[in-house]
Amino acid sequence: MAVTESADGLLRLARLAVDSRAGTTDSPAGDVPLAIGLARRLLQRARELQTPAERRQQAELDRMIQSPGDKATLVEITDQAFRARQSPRAVDQLVHILDVQGVPRFFSTLDRTLLRGFQSFGAYLPGVAMPLVKEKIEQETANVVLPAEEEHLREHLEQRRREGLRMNVNFLGEALLGEREAQSRLQSYLQALQRPEIEVISVKISTIYSQISALAREHSIEVLCDRLELLYRAAAKGRFERSDGAIVPKFVYLDMEEYRDKEITAEAFMRSLDRPGLEQAPAGIALQAYIPDSFATQRRITDWARERVARGGAPVTVRLVKGANMEMERVDASLRGWPLATFADKLDTDANYHRMLQYGMRPENLAAVHLGVASHNLFTLAYGLVLAARSQRLDAVQFEMLEGMANHQRRALAEIAQNMLLYAPACRQEEFVNAIGYLVRRLDENTGPDNFLRHAFNLQLDGPVWQRLERGFVESFARIASLSDSPRRSQDRSAEAEVRGQWPAVRNPPSQPQRAGASPPPAATLSTFHNEPDADWSLPQNGRWASDVIESWRPLHGARAADVPLVIAGQEQYDGGPLRRSIDPSRPGAVVANFRQATAADVDRAVACAAADESGWRRRSPRERTEILFRVAEELARRRGELMGAMLAEGGKLLSESDPEVSEAIDFCRFYALSAEELYETPRLALRGLGVVVVVSPWNFPLAIPCGGVAAALAAGNAVIL
Repeated sequence: MAVTESADGLLRLARLAVDSRAGTTDSPAGDVPLAIGLARRLLQRARELQTPAERRQQAELDRMIQSPGDKATLVEITDQAFRARQSPRAVDQLVHILDVQGVPRFFSTLDRTLLRGFQSFGAYLPGVAMPLVKEKIEQETANVVLPAEEEHLREHLEQRRREGLRMNVNFLGEALLGEREAQSRLQSYLQALQRPEIEVISVKISTIYSQISALAREHSIEVLCDRLELLYRAAAKGRFERSDGAIVPKFVYLDMEEYRDKEITAEAFMRSLDRPGLEQAPAGIALQAYIPDSFATQRRITDWARERVARGGAPVTVRLVKGANMEMERVDASLRGWPLATFADKLDTDANYHRMLQYGMRPENLAAVHLGVASHNLFTLAYGLVLAARSQRLDAVQFEMLEGMANHQRRALAEIAQNMLLYAPACRQEEFVNAIGYLVRRLDENTGPDNFLRHAFNLQLDGPVWQRLERGFVESFARIASLSDSPRRSQDRSAEAEVRGQWPAVRNPPSQPQRAGASPPPAATLSTFHNEPDADWSLPQNGRWASDVIESWRPLHGARAADVPLVIAGQEQYDGGPLRRSIDPSRPGAVVANFRQATAADVDRAVACAAADESGWRRRSPRERTEILFRVAEELARRRGELMGAMLAEGGKLLSESDPEVSEAIDFCRFYALSAEELYETPRLALRGLGVVVVVSPWNFPLAIPCGGVAAALAAGNAVIL
């Protein structure tokens, strides 16, 4: 395939490659068939460039895909080899895995033999056997995770530079334990930008600041801007010589992590570059297309960048990726009871990616925001090439791939795309445990049934897999018109209080549609019970609600402190026992509540009332008790902010901790009610409450634990004294 340098030349190549039956190719409507034709050309060339070693690698991958159990074993072996620091412990873990799950069958004959030898004899010489296993794993993954030792990394980067390839180095090791480590990581980035062989680095905001909090959004953004400013100034000052002799500044990419950090990352990116002296600083940010509202974020960044360029500033770069943390997003949503932040359908992700490409490739947008088309999907890459050529701005578009992944396709693409950037994770040998998460993610993604990389090595032109992938590519464009860019998470705590006040407090869902942001109605049966969702602090509206809670409670002290009565037999009692005061632990001396301590006589009255049960609680049916406890749960939810404010004022409990506690209290009311009702309906069992239950709860969970005790006792048909 001849090298194509100009936009016109690339379009001519695409027209030559396209099947004449595909339709018109002389207008934007013909870009899709043009891309298909170009993808075919790329695949043909890639197969010509594929080496015997790459074919063997694919054969091994294919064998693993056919045996999901072997894939799980490989993940466990890789994880356990580096998890334990002591060799005897690591050997014991690996031998156990091999004993239980067997030696993976997709390995070569030699590797299977070596593993069986380790299984039999490794325990006798753990200090010898374990380092050999670790060395083998590091060697096998060295093309995916580069050694970060200075000499080894320099050699690799220099070799890639001689090949005409640009490199984006991502130093792995994301988990931070505190600010000392964050400062150390920041210094390591600054040092990396001084190394002559490094042009581009990728940085995650969680690696330069350990205390990022959506509840302290403005403070978090300000600290991040201070630290990003240091990186941007160092990058602008640095110089890198490319293979063609061009001298360019260094470059810092902001990687996107989990959904919770998306808006903070984007805001810190724009605000830091707005600081004086950074008008010409080169910088980029990654956006993930599997998040629907990434398109809205892209438009916001583009509007900002166009204003920046209009003021004489330099363009920025947006790297478009499809997504890299799907499993973590699923876990996060599942644990918290939130909707999944990402698209659930791969076709929607592809559609959003193509929509973001179309928007980004408009000439007026490319003038302010250069694009990084990051993908291994030949259809997507070819489409990006066609759009860039049609915009006559190939100079403003770079094509990005992962180091060590489908190198034959990368070589084919490099012949026609002159500006290529390889994303290269790097890790020091003593910190290789930090690479495990990345390797597992890559393994999981690359073997997914809809992932192009799964088929990259043995993809046959016009074969069944090629046809299926081509159909998916074409179908994704039909989805664009109906694709939403609204967040899939729309929870709004301030709106929920109003909505919940309108719900009938029973187990059946309301007949009217619930408002956006409200939690779903409670489950009707124990088998369909679901937990009350916690607050999603990544959503700005919930952060504003939290600020309102704090501000409403801030003045409630001293003369405005609450007077809390004893409640006995339904009567509020403001006098009698000794007067006590509750002090805000965050404001020494600030009295936030006055209350009366019960006397022995008060206790006697409470016990007598509970024993008499004049309200008839014990005589109510289990179903009646359940309905009442469900109304209690709804009232707790409606007054969530008040409860959190009280815990903050009296116990110094952070809102991030008190919100889940309210959710837990709500869950207790529903779960114990449903459990008791189901138990009462058990055939051949005659049940009744014990009588009077006293709940004595600790201070550290002032709502959830007492609520759980009270709800359980009431659901069982008892009277309760708290």
